Amino acid sequence: MPYRRSPLLAACFATISTLIAVPSATRAAADSDTAQSVPLDQASVGKVIGSIIVELREGYVFPDKGVQAADVLEKALAENAYAGVTDPSQFAVRLTEQLQAITRDSHMRVIFGLPFPNQPPPSTPQDAGFEVKRLDGNIGYIHLARFVPPEVFNPAADDAMRNQSDTAALIIDMRDNGGGHPESVAYLTSFFLDPGKRVHINDLVWRNRGTSTFRTEAFWSSPTPVSYLGKPVYVLVGPKTYSAGEEFAYDLQVLKRATVVGEKTRGGANPGGLNELGSDLFVVVPSGRAENPITHGNWGGVGVRPDVQAAPGTTQETAVALVMGRLATPLTR
Repeated sequence: MPYRRSPLLAACFATISTLIAVPSATRAAADSDTAQSVPLDQASVGKVIGSIIVELREGYVFPDKGVQAADVLEKALAENAYAGVTDPSQFAVRLTEQLQAITRDSHMRVIFGLPFPNQPPPSTPQDAGFEVKRLDGNIGYIHLARFVPPEVFNPAADDAMRNQSDTAALIIDMRDNGGGHPESVAYLTSFFLDPGKRVHINDLVWRNRGTSTFRTEAFWSSPTPVSYLGKPVYVLVGPKTYSAGEEFAYDLQVLKRATVVGEKTRGGANPGGLNELGSDLFVVVPSGRAENPITHGNWGGVGVRPDVQAAPGTTQETAVALVMGRLATPLTR
């Protein structure tokens, strides 16, 4: 049974097939307050489960795990395990917990109510999520909340990096970054790479629906109006850093272009689309996975591990201390 995506969803999630941030199970339940909760009947429960089973078997990036998860749901439905389920919010939480327990994939999720109801699609660079300032000692600081689509992100990134181009060192705070568009990740990464050399940054490996074959989407560096080379760069991460936010830290870490500071990130590396199930329920079943061209792996399930650990609440101070120590000891190479 094919999924239908409403025009509203198409407008709000034009870039959903990306390394997207999805709400936690608790957040999903809280977001359901914005949706009208109509009790589920058993026909609706069966329809939702059936639709998820199809998507798991046809689209999940790990076919064997998809079949395994689908079999579990199918068996549970046949055994009337969902008899008496009427609350769609609690049903979403239950299914999310069930699917994540099988797949160990934090992007796998069932959501009740329109996700991110108070976050309209960004339309101007002012909506791109950049906060830019200078710290004492001519240390640049960029806080980035999300990776919005490149048509909005790139002009905002240009402005932010022009503003910081003459700083002695740069701190990029990704601790609140929950994800977004991989093209925007590649563009921001490009500011820190040699503009005279095209660099392969990341790949997304997508499953061809209904098959066990895959296709690869490659992301490369691109020209930027300024470059930030030969100066220290520190990327701050933490437990809320997720998905595309993790990719940015991972990419620069692997390329040895930045020092990652903070706490281990959440560990979500498998992008997927948001699909409508009816009854105000939606499912994210990842159809892709990130693959770094250098490590041939990713941060999925393990998170990005900082180069320098910092206790909770001290990450920025730790990075500033590292910068000051670095600037006091000029590079000899």
